[in-house]
Amino acid sequence: MNHLAKYFIWYVLLITFVCFSIFIPNFFSFSNSKNILIGGSVLGILVIGQSLCLFSRNLDLSAEGTVSLVTVIAAWLMLPATESTFAQAGGLGIELHPIIVILIMLSLGAVIGFINGYLIAYIGMNFFIVTLAMQLVLRGSGFVIGEGAVMPGTPKLFNFLGGGQLWHIPMPILASFTMFLLFNYFVKSTTIGRKIFSVGSNQKASITVGIDYKKTVLIVYSLSGMLAAFAGWMLLGKLEISVPNLGAELTLNVVAAAVIGGVSLKGGEGSLIGALAGVLLLAVINNALNIMNVDPFWVNAVRGFIILVALIIDAQKSRLFKTI
Repeated sequence: MNHLAKYFIWYVLLITFVCFSIFIPNFFSFSNSKNILIGGSVLGILVIGQSLCLFSRNLDLSAEGTVSLVTVIAAWLMLPATESTFAQAGGLGIELHPIIVILIMLSLGAVIGFINGYLIAYIGMNFFIVTLAMQLVLRGSGFVIGEGAVMPGTPKLFNFLGGGQLWHIPMPILASFTMFLLFNYFVKSTTIGRKIFSVGSNQKASITVGIDYKKTVLIVYSLSGMLAAFAGWMLLGKLEISVPNLGAELTLNVVAAAVIGGVSLKGGEGSLIGALAGVLLLAVINNALNIMNVDPFWVNAVRGFIILVALIIDAQKSRLFKTI
């Protein structure tokens, strides 16, 4: 039972992949498998940050707003100034070096997360309200700064993370799997990682044994914000064009992937390896639906059904696996 519970999502992923490979021509091909992994790379980075929040019994709904804002600001700082039109706008005109812009993006993401964490841990505000409000603030700010227009032509150096290759491996795949490995080590083998699980399992008990709950939550949200900015860098580098609604509708997929992967909404339970399986499962399903040219409305319905099933399993998992 313990083995089945631990690897349940991986069995589901394997069965789903095999079924699609049987009924969809070339689904099992190398090129399509690569497309699946690339398609799930941005989602994967966001799921890492969301999982950290869930481990600590919190939630971050502001990630997609962070993606939107940092990508607009990045293009705004790198691109030359042009006269704005209805369809296209230019940058600020200072044309900063991409490395400087990347550092600004990651720092801004961390600051956004820090503000979330401070309001939640030190001011005592509800994490749902804080992060939802922050998402609206960030998305609105992105529209204002970007003038609601697209900004194309980001530099090649900046685009490397989203569109380049290293050792013939696409960078999005390499970066996302590397981040999963690094953060899996972080939560399993470091003191702060164990503290994150501890405060999620039992906040009062963790405080009793000397764990600084407020500081831990602050770190969790700061990391979540920085990872959202990292995902924004990857997404903008992949598309090579900034639009104000970049990152839209990512929140539900991020939460769904984490929960499907066994990360509990109740905190203190789950693993990033399981969350990775959740990301891959959603990527496989999205890829299959796109190949089959399924109506976009049905795609949303399928995603909603998957989220609902994930929540039901999360709520009943202890009872379910005890009966198996």
